[in-house]
Amino acid sequence: MKKILFSAMLSLMAFSAQAQDYLLGDVNRDGKVTVADAMMVVNIIMKGYAPFSVSPTTVTMPVGGTAMVEISGGYNQYEVTSANTAVVEASLEGTAITLTAVASGESKIFVKDILTMRILEILVMVENAYLACPDNYHPHLIDLGLPSGTKWACCNVGATTPEDYGGYYAWGETEEKTTYIENTYQYYQGGNFEIIGSDIAGTQYDVAHVKWGSSWVMPSYDQQNELLENCNYEWTEDVNGINGGKFTSKINGASIFLPAAGFRGKSLYHAGTHGYYWLSTHYLSRSDFAYGFLFASGYANWNYNFNRDCGQSVRPVVRN
Repeated sequence: MKKILFSAMLSLMAFSAQAQDYLLGDVNRDGKVTVADAMMVVNIIMKGYAPFSVSPTTVTMPVGGTAMVEISGGYNQYEVTSANTAVVEASLEGTAITLTAVASGESKIFVKDILTMRILEILVMVENAYLACPDNYHPHLIDLGLPSGTKWACCNVGATTPEDYGGYYAWGETEEKTTYIENTYQYYQGGNFEIIGSDIAGTQYDVAHVKWGSSWVMPSYDQQNELLENCNYEWTEDVNGINGGKFTSKINGASIFLPAAGFRGKSLYHAGTHGYYWLSTHYLSRSDFAYGFLFASGYANWNYNFNRDCGQSVRPVVRN
């Protein structure tokens, strides 16, 4: 009787693998198929199951910062534990894990699918924030002492040093291209600009979050204003041959340098004389505009009058 049941369960398991892209590893972790494994497969199929995963699997965050990890699949009953709560704490609500950085160091987060007992790991690296870049391994978090606790990155998305221009991105797009005009803009269809959100920070449209992951996001309108209010601005020439704007904190003396990378349309404009940086906030009065930040010699301020299809720089932040 046991042999018949075992054969039947194996056949059902094989059918499930073809029909549902089922992963045997989600049930059987020791490499041996048992009657208990087969019975669990039947139980899973009857109750509804999808392969178990977490995203992202590696997180880098600053001390005091938070990050989110999403669980997919499994049987919607999970347990989450931190290997070192002195470095990072983890809490679970539904399928969302909230990580809170306590101190610098590394820790693993273990996520268990209770039904199958499968355990996945998330590697968390917690870094200190600095007043200036301590070395050549970028990006770093720069702590300007801002009231909100927001930390700014030392370099642009796509850059390898603070003075490197980095990439150019249309608002809401996450890849570079040759020409930045309406007809090449992903969210311009039939003569209309698609509304993708009032604030795209931390979403699939946020190039900082997509490229760098973890807690990195595009700065908002409010965060840019906070930077201007709490820092002294200075146009700086020839930082390793690159012009740009230096923002020095009135609070703790820390500073960041933003290169004057210009912007891209059909070609590159104003490189070396102006900096055009995207903010995550949509200008709601005009579907074709988003807020951005503009600076040049003697001038630094936000300016909403940026067409979303233009290619501009992005300097990420981490929200406290």
